[in-house]
Amino acid sequence: MKRLAFALALVACGHSSEPADTDETPPLVREDGTIKLPETSPIRGQLKVEPARTQAVTETLQVPAQVETDPTTTAKITPPLAGRVLRLFVHVGDTVKQGTPLFTMDSPDLVAAQSDYLHAQSTLAQAERDRKRQQDLKDHGVGSQKDLEQAETAEKIAHEDVERTTTRLQQLKIDPGNLGKPLTVYSPIPGRILDATVAPGEFRNDPTVVLMTIGDLSKVWLTANVPEKDVSKVEKNEQVTATLTAYPGETFNGSVLFVADVLDPDTRTLKVRIAMPNDASRLKPGMFATVTFHEHPVQAIVVPQTALVVRGDKTIVFKEVAPWTYVQKEVMTGVSQGNDIVIVKGLADDERVVTQNAVLLQ
Repeated sequence: MKRLAFALALVACGHSSEPADTDETPPLVREDGTIKLPETSPIRGQLKVEPARTQAVTETLQVPAQVETDPTTTAKITPPLAGRVLRLFVHVGDTVKQGTPLFTMDSPDLVAAQSDYLHAQSTLAQAERDRKRQQDLKDHGVGSQKDLEQAETAEKIAHEDVERTTTRLQQLKIDPGNLGKPLTVYSPIPGRILDATVAPGEFRNDPTVVLMTIGDLSKVWLTANVPEKDVSKVEKNEQVTATLTAYPGETFNGSVLFVADVLDPDTRTLKVRIAMPNDASRLKPGMFATVTFHEHPVQAIVVPQTALVVRGDKTIVFKEVAPWTYVQKEVMTGVSQGNDIVIVKGLADDERVVTQNAVLLQ
C-alpha cells in the first residue's frame, strides 16, 4: 500500500521514475581523418597552436676519442745489431735531444764490420801499390797493357769495398778513425723517453723488438671514432673542441688533421685524427676524451618539442587545417635546439601545429 501511494504521488506531481534523455556534446569529433573540436569542447581552452618556423640551426656531433702520440714525432728504438747491452744513459721520463746517447752494445757483428773495414783498407793499399808498379813497368816497356788494366780493375774494386764498409760503419754511427769501442745508439729525435724495456746485460738479437720509445709530446693526436652515418659531418681542417675525463670542466681546441679513407667493418666507424697542441704536456697518451664537431649553421624548420606525440614507432604532430580542426601528420625529427626540435620531413614553414596538450587530441 505504501509503494502504491508513493507511485500515485509521483504521477500527481508530473514526475516519472525513468531518467530523462539529455543531448551531451562530445569533446571532439573525428570525421574523414580530421579532428574537430565543438564550440562547447573543454579541450579548446587547453590547446595552444603555433606556426612552424624556419631558423638557423647548428648541429653538433660528439664522439669518443683517445689521446695518442704523433707518429711523425715518435721514434721506436730497436737494436741495430744482435748483441749485449752494456750501459744505459737514459731512463723513462728523461728529456733527450737529437743525438743524445741512449745505450751502448757489444756485438759480434760490430767486430765483423770493423774487421771488414780494416781488411778493405789493407786490400786497397796493396791494390794501389800493384797498379803503380804495373804502370811503372809499362812506362819502361817491360810490363804489358793487360797487366796494367788488371791492376787498375783490382784497385777500383778495392775502392768500392772501402766505400761499402765505411758506409756500414757510418750507419752504425761509428767513426772509422776511432775503432775498437762499443756500439753507441743515439736518439734520432728530440723528446722524452716514454718507455724502456731493456736493462744492462741483456742480450738482444731480434731487430724488430722495441727497446725504447721516444716521443715529442708538444703536439699529440686525438683519434676519434665517427659512426658511418655521421661521416658527412666531418671534414679536414675543421676546428673542434674536446673535453677529457682527466680535466673536467676544461675545453681543448684542435683541428682535424685527416679523415681515414677506410671504414672499420666491425664497428662501422671511421677514424679521424685531430691535432692538439700540448705544450704543457697535460695530454697523456691513452687518456679518454670526447670530441665535439661543430657544423656550419643551416636553415631548418623547427617546432617546440612539446608539439611531438610518440605513437608506437612513429612521431606525429597535429596540424591545424581550419579553426579548431586538425589532422595528424607523421614527421621526421632532427637534433634538438634548446626547447625546439628540427623537423627534417613532414612540415613546411608557417604550418600551424598544436604545441601544448597535443596528446588530448588522441
